[in-house]
Amino acid sequence: MHLANIEKGNYGTNGIVGGGYALAVGAALTQQYEGTNNVVIAFSGDSATNEGSFHESVNLAAVWNLPVIFFIINNRYGISTSINYSTKIPHLYTRADAYGIPGHYVEDGNDVVAVYEKMHEVIEYVRAGNGPAIVEVESYRWFGHSTADAGAYRTKEEVDAWKAKDPLKKYRDYLLSNKIVSEDELTAIETEVAQEVEDGVKFAEESPYPDLSVAFEDVFVD
Repeated sequence: MHLANIEKGNYGTNGIVGGGYALAVGAALTQQYEGTNNVVIAFSGDSATNEGSFHESVNLAAVWNLPVIFFIINNRYGISTSINYSTKIPHLYTRADAYGIPGHYVEDGNDVVAVYEKMHEVIEYVRAGNGPAIVEVESYRWFGHSTADAGAYRTKEEVDAWKAKDPLKKYRDYLLSNKIVSEDELTAIETEVAQEVEDGVKFAEESPYPDLSVAFEDVFVD
């Protein structure tokens, strides 16, 4: 959960629900101040938009016209709570209206091409200096919130219906039907990726535990 790679532009995930919003606004302020052409994207689920940090961050980004996109993956559940019990509005992107910024919606968030095209449009809008925007995509969480979550709050039929919309399979079919790649090429890619994952797991399992002396490294900034 705690991942970051500053060199690649990933300013970090964290375990605080909605904790990334303020970080994204700060990163966007930096881009604006330094005059870069970069656009910041803050990813979150649907439940995080009910946190105060979401509304404060969107408001400040709107007031300061910052280059940031608030990307909401609406997967219908926050742990075990259905979105129907956590918000009154049917579509979260409409919250943009309250802050005077555009809101965008992708009904099939499992359609890779549809999401790509929408994000390309919104990124260009934000990059042009028009300020922030909100994008909501409809998707689904196949499994429980954690390994301790058996998912008893939803039906097998509901889960199976969404599994039939697997974005990886849909995009695979799209690539093949449009003759962008061949079956052999896709198989080669899948084999390579599977091997890379296997090598990564093997490396992690065979790596020694870190020494206790490094437990407090990088906890604070000097």
